[in-house]
Amino acid sequence: MPNTSAEERLSRYMARFASAGAFAYLVLLAPQIAGQFDRLYAWYTTVFVVTVFGPALFLSFASFRWSIGRIRALVTALAAAYLAAQVLWLPAFDGPPLGVTESAWIAMFPGLITVTTAIAWSNRAIFAYLVVVASYGQVLNYYSRIDHGNVALVADIAFGVMFCGIFTFTVTLVVRTGRVLDTTRTTAEAQAAAAAASAARSVERERFDALIHDDVMSTLLSAARAGNSPALTAQSATALHRLDRLRSGISSTEQVDPDGFVAYLRSALAEVDDHVAITAAVDDAARDATLPMDAVRALSASATEALRNSVRHAGEYAARTVEVSVAADSVRIAVSDDGRGFDPGAVAPHRLGLAVSIEGRMRQLPGGSAEVASKPGRGTTVTLTYRPIGDAS
Repeated sequence: MPNTSAEERLSRYMARFASAGAFAYLVLLAPQIAGQFDRLYAWYTTVFVVTVFGPALFLSFASFRWSIGRIRALVTALAAAYLAAQVLWLPAFDGPPLGVTESAWIAMFPGLITVTTAIAWSNRAIFAYLVVVASYGQVLNYYSRIDHGNVALVADIAFGVMFCGIFTFTVTLVVRTGRVLDTTRTTAEAQAAAAAASAARSVERERFDALIHDDVMSTLLSAARAGNSPALTAQSATALHRLDRLRSGISSTEQVDPDGFVAYLRSALAEVDDHVAITAAVDDAARDATLPMDAVRALSASATEALRNSVRHAGEYAARTVEVSVAADSVRIAVSDDGRGFDPGAVAPHRLGLAVSIEGRMRQLPGGSAEVASKPGRGTTVTLTYRPIGDAS
């Protein structure tokens, strides 16, 4: 699940960990459960072995298949079933009493159930639940035994809460770490995206400055040499129009025709590798279509970053190609090389080239998407797709 958050991934790992723990507890407690079967009403053991261990064991499967929302709902159901099992133990207990060293099997694993709640609940709810089930487990042990010996109930409760709290705190900290990582990454992505957008605007403005400078100089020279004329009037109007655009900023809603987009893209790619082979195909049906400037910028910047990554990492002798396809309802850019390749799933979260400059930028563009296909030794292809929201199928 490459697009999931760190918090969600860690929660899924914790679900598998808890499920493995439930299996271990079931195996270890099986003799104890069987030995206490006759001391309880018959329905109790059957119902609560199924309703407690069933969801706990199923967590492993759910962590691979279910959405995180459904996993959290399952965790809540498991916690409720365990609390019900504890509350109903004493009413269902029919004797004879447990020995001094015996414990009710349902009171043996409150920490495991509390650990699962770290996946779904707030810290306050987790530790409130921990205090309740760890305490009540000691209460039902106390009243199910022949004699509790010389240990006071309060001491047992304190030990139970502290012992379970160690594991619960650890898992809660792991999940919270994932949440912090997500927040940090979101902030870093936003800052990097803003920096990239600022750099793109600066480059774009420099290009327009050069064009406008040429227009102004050409207009002045024509006026000096030939005086006023209809051609000079048209040339002056064009120069003034471009000056107005520069003064007011380039509108993100400005529309660019396919040929203008391809030229813009070629110019951006040439700044990274002026030898890259670029092929462009524009459908006849797309000749009258236009692209918003936001899409032109995002596609060009993402393709440029993909090409830059290839230059840096694919290897000295890698061959690179860029294929551009413009249809009436979509744009597709494929930046490919036959170089070293890599495992996209192994890219560290702090490596922002893919996460921000390519995938993040395309996600921020309505109708945009990016796909990275690569294997070690098999080259890399980055495919950028833009489909206006109104045309999405």
